[in-house]
Amino acid sequence: MLENLKQKFPNAISEKAETADLSQFAWFEDSMGSILGIPRFEISAEEIRILELLFPSSLNQTNLITFTDTSWNTFLTKPNAPLPLTSWENVRFIHFKLTHNDFSHADFEDAFLAFVPSDAALIWEDDMDGILIETNKAEALSNKELLAISSTLESDFYVKTRMFTGRFHHVSQELHHHKTQEKKCFDLARAELPDLKVTDLADIVPHLLLKHQSNTNIEWYINQVLGRTRQDTELIKTIKTYIECNSNATLAAKRLYIHRNSLQYRIDKFTERTGLDIRNFRHALTAYLLILLHD
Repeated sequence: MLENLKQKFPNAISEKAETADLSQFAWFEDSMGSILGIPRFEISAEEIRILELLFPSSLNQTNLITFTDTSWNTFLTKPNAPLPLTSWENVRFIHFKLTHNDFSHADFEDAFLAFVPSDAALIWEDDMDGILIETNKAEALSNKELLAISSTLESDFYVKTRMFTGRFHHVSQELHHHKTQEKKCFDLARAELPDLKVTDLADIVPHLLLKHQSNTNIEWYINQVLGRTRQDTELIKTIKTYIECNSNATLAAKRLYIHRNSLQYRIDKFTERTGLDIRNFRHALTAYLLILLHD
């Protein structure tokens, strides 16, 4: 059966001597003692779990997440480090900070990761700061879910947590820049919005703009929040008009000469694309400021 797997994984190897780095392969052994090493960038975590059920004597004493953690930690903390070998195409960073660290990091990791999809990794920047790396293979955790996780961790470890959710980015060297920008946003969120346990870019943009950010940074904020929506002039005009009408749907629909149901459809479309719920004051303010800057 291991031979058949080579058809699906053509870069698989049959001898450990064929590689200088065993950790870059997921290893499996059948009942006859034959082994097969599959490159980790070719196989998903779910496929590894299935094969481990078929080959219970597999040689993976450490699971995929451990290697993923190591490679991501190297990539994010060391200048010019190579991209991790991963099947992930898009990831986002959930930054978190703890008030103290008088407990086991391993126990905290186990508790945190128990609430998130299995295809995720957690790295530590220092004793009290870390990043959860989440892929878009599963449904992304909402801020509401993260708030519930934060409350549970607080009761289990008697530690307060603050979190900041970034946007999904394509896996590339640009992740360094995105991580740095999000870290600055997180620092400002902790200072300006001390009562919010979980924040995101939509919450902090007005405060960022008040800090007289450079044109380069402002362009980054617009791209991160509005994205491809900025090219949809009809949708942008609709949202701008709706906010200027004090979120009065009837008045906005009249000004736009459209049916109220059409207006609601466009609002829902904007929310789905940007993650901004303009019924929320902070999100409406962020949307309006970014639209003005874009115009």
